[in-house]
Amino acid sequence: MNRSLVANPALLASFQAKADAMKEACLNSENIDFSAITGTCYYVSENGDDANDGLTPATPIRTLEQVNALSLQSGDAVLFRRGDMFRGTVVACSGVLYSAYGEGAKPVICASRQNYADPALWVETCIPDVWRCTLPMNNAGLITFDHDPRTIGKYDAQLGWLLPGHDADGYRHLEQAADLEFWCNLETQTLYLKSVGANPGERFGRMEIAENVHAFKLWNGVGQVTIDNLHITLCGGHGVSAMWDVYDLEVRNCIFDYIGGSVWSVARLIRYGNAVEIFGGCHNYHVFNNWIYQIYDTGITHQCNDCKDLDATQENVEYHDNLIEYCFWSIEYYNSRNRYGITRNIFVHGNFCRFGGDGWGCRLRKERIPMYSFGYPADETENYRTENNIFELSSGYIYLHGAFVEPEGALSFRGNTYIQHAGGKFALWGKDNEIPLSGAENFLDNILKETGYTLITVE
Repeated sequence: MNRSLVANPALLASFQAKADAMKEACLNSENIDFSAITGTCYYVSENGDDANDGLTPATPIRTLEQVNALSLQSGDAVLFRRGDMFRGTVVACSGVLYSAYGEGAKPVICASRQNYADPALWVETCIPDVWRCTLPMNNAGLITFDHDPRTIGKYDAQLGWLLPGHDADGYRHLEQAADLEFWCNLETQTLYLKSVGANPGERFGRMEIAENVHAFKLWNGVGQVTIDNLHITLCGGHGVSAMWDVYDLEVRNCIFDYIGGSVWSVARLIRYGNAVEIFGGCHNYHVFNNWIYQIYDTGITHQCNDCKDLDATQENVEYHDNLIEYCFWSIEYYNSRNRYGITRNIFVHGNFCRFGGDGWGCRLRKERIPMYSFGYPADETENYRTENNIFELSSGYIYLHGAFVEPEGALSFRGNTYIQHAGGKFALWGKDNEIPLSGAENFLDNILKETGYTLITVE
């Protein structure tokens, strides 16, 4: 039976309680059973030493550079100490588990290289209140001010905003800019920041800069990787970036926040950055029990497009029990314009997607939010199921599909809950087919043919 309801305070409070319970489930996820690890365990700690062998908690290594230098084999595990923070990028190896040990908060993988709140790192330019960073900066996408990367659940960190444009004199646009707007010369790797009245290194106790890097990188056929119980933050690219026929990837029990914003296309002025992404073919891709918030683009995605010399098969993908908040897209999929694309056995269930359009990355584009996007379909699509998810409040669309929709039966929907503003949008489904909330029941009944849904209107 389908239901249509008008929200009341008690009903909305029940959804907040649901979100809080999902946060707690992620925050309180336990360490793995270490006895199940079949290979060598390597331990990493803030107070370690890269001269150590890393083979015991008493002899840990210290840096991600040393992690990447290990000769890891299938069955090995890299365990980061809880409560500690590690700066940089992890280049993942096939067959390896990356997880946590000890007690306390999840270990933090922070791609910001350092705290930039040092007056010596900033020089005022010939334009008053416009400061240049003296360190090279690779395509900075996000700056946070007085925000500790270890902080969990802070939705309103003070942020800078990247100005568009790529001309060599772009920093001069900052003369008319607002306080804490910034611009990065991609050719010279020079960062300029508007800081009214003071050197930013004196003005703030902490400045973190997310450059165009990924926190975890799995490329070119890397597989059988598990990423577990980590807090991943402050990268201008993706939190987990997987490309080209990645297989058996599992991402679970992790927190992702303040990710993305670097420039992907200078000519088109497009920025990017997702929490968890596979680009290309994928086989056995499982993302569950994560808390994802304040991401520039997408929470979770499998995608591939314009690879005209490659086939792209995306199969056996499952996303479930993830809390995804304050993102431009919560979940995104496409497999189009490749040599040949096949999408099959996709199961999206039990996720809670909230507040599309209210994130830091939604500025100037919030009314175009696609909370759950199917993009453009593959040449063949089979058994793509969307069931028992909650979609709560989008400033744009809850569902978006490209101009060409799959044949009937390729996509199925069951038991989802939709909460949307009265007078708001509901879907853009196919070319120019926009469905307002007032037409949602007809759309769900007759287009998606969904059974057991609940539609809730917020007045």
